[in-house]
Amino acid sequence: MKMKSLLFLLLLLLFSFTLTAQSQKINESDTLSFNPSIEAVKDTLPEINIFDDDTPMNLTLTYDITSWIRQKMKGEYLNAELHIDYKNYQTTKNIRLKARGNNRKETCFFPPIYLNFKTDPIKQTELEGIRKIKLVTHCSTAKSYTNYLLREYLVYKLYNILSDHSFRVKLLNIEYIDTGKKERHYKKYGILIEPIELLTKRTNSIEIDGKFIDGSKVFTEHADVVALFRYMIGDTDWRIKGGHNTKYLKSLTKVTDKSIPVPYDFDYAGFVGTSYAIPQEWTSIDNTKEREYLGYCRNNEEDYIKTMNLFNSKKEEILETIDTFEYLDERNRKQLISYIERFYDQIRRPERFVYVMENQCRDLDF
Repeated sequence: MKMKSLLFLLLLLLFSFTLTAQSQKINESDTLSFNPSIEAVKDTLPEINIFDDDTPMNLTLTYDITSWIRQKMKGEYLNAELHIDYKNYQTTKNIRLKARGNNRKETCFFPPIYLNFKTDPIKQTELEGIRKIKLVTHCSTAKSYTNYLLREYLVYKLYNILSDHSFRVKLLNIEYIDTGKKERHYKKYGILIEPIELLTKRTNSIEIDGKFIDGSKVFTEHADVVALFRYMIGDTDWRIKGGHNTKYLKSLTKVTDKSIPVPYDFDYAGFVGTSYAIPQEWTSIDNTKEREYLGYCRNNEEDYIKTMNLFNSKKEEILETIDTFEYLDERNRKQLISYIERFYDQIRRPERFVYVMENQCRDLDF
């Protein structure tokens, strides 16, 4: 009798355990069915496309500025904290940074910066997956250098009007907080330059090394737009050959051995007017406010005229972009408009300006 009672008790316990396990399984299944996963939540968050509009972005950079300035020529990375505040997006990242730019490291008290996100990547923006980004700084604390930076920002915006194969830029309000001994703190404008990874994605292309590029390996129409643009802004600090201040893209949709040149780095342009800019050794001008055409010579003058027609068609948009740029005062804007209008006076009759271009143009090995 006792044996039967014990057996009955064991069967009752086994039945109870089975019911409990099934209940837990059902509950777990319900949780999986009705609770969204982290990835599902992430998918509902909007991506922030920072280069799509002209609203300035706020950054705070906290690092040992004293040591960074002292060691800028070495180009060594320092640890820093970066805080981004843009519209409804905020994030703080532990990054590394270093000084960049061969000429500007020598010229500038506060040179441009590489921001390196390798150890703490940015998410939820178009910068996701980008490891390194170029930041243009104020160079010096003097007020004139603020104007130089804003003018260079405008140059990028003007070239955006002429070509999609161009670097987009973002104006920044930057607060620098120094953790070093001198506790240097600054609030300055800066420029974030679109990473080459975004440019190639946007234009369905790949970057190629410019080391072996010359005039025969670039598309005529793109090279001529770059050349006339550099002429318009009074810039001689560039060359197609070897990639001096020029990047190169090759289309992923065209079967071709030619590439598309993309200009960058405009601080030596007469339009920007930096006090340290000088004409390059391959030019004949005496100062950077003068203009010299460094484009390639073309056998067909229609190539020259086609390029000038493009610039003439964009004249109003270019002048309006300058005139409505609220971050420069009216006096500066009028100076820039006057400088560009002198260019447009020259190309108003393209057939006449061909003579200038034919006399100043360069051979394909330049």
